[in-house]
Amino acid sequence: MHIKDIMTVNPITVAPETTLSDAARIMLDQHVSALPVVIGGDVLRGIITDGDLLRRPELDTAPDIGWWRGFLAPETSASAFVKTRGRHVGEVMTAPVRSIAADAALGDAVALMAKLHIKQVPVVNGDRLVGLLARRNILAALVDRLLVVDDVVRSDDAITTAIRHAIATSKWAPKGTINIAVKDGVAMLSGSVFSEAERQALVVIAENSAGVRSVSEDLALIDPVSGYAYGSF
Repeated sequence: MHIKDIMTVNPITVAPETTLSDAARIMLDQHVSALPVVIGGDVLRGIITDGDLLRRPELDTAPDIGWWRGFLAPETSASAFVKTRGRHVGEVMTAPVRSIAADAALGDAVALMAKLHIKQVPVVNGDRLVGLLARRNILAALVDRLLVVDDVVRSDDAITTAIRHAIATSKWAPKGTINIAVKDGVAMLSGSVFSEAERQALVVIAENSAGVRSVSEDLALIDPVSGYAYGSF
């Protein structure tokens, strides 16, 4: 999947000279948490998010910029003063802003968002804004995929073979201690595992096998040190 497949096209934007009160009102009225900042209609210059508006003197939440900090680091203190007390978007926005190309893989965007701890990323063609990818776009795409009904009809033997293959090719999975039986699309797992995590993962393997209607299990927990069996979960 590519970013262009799920991004918001023509996102709402503001200009650097937009007042902070107008930007905040747009966020509230449009139910968005971020606004790309552009000049000339579509040239990306930054982004302002609801997180940029949390530390404000109007809310008594702005950090105190003491005289000693101003004396030791005047440039940093001045920047913090502008960031938390500016009245226009251009003074408060994050710039430069990390962006990503529309034809990049969705996985690249997710990795970038996780690395930078951000909830949205502008999508560009060169320096031109063409969209905005937010967590809600990714969540909507996931819901669409999860709701896809698997209409593949597979025999019980084919399902059993598929589950065995998935277990055999999973590096973490116990190989010789798991028994699989499938009847009318219901997969039954039995045998022994060495942790609760292994049990849950084996159930997920079966759940994700095409043709499976439901999964049941009777797996015993084996202590990896003593070898003692604690019975089924």
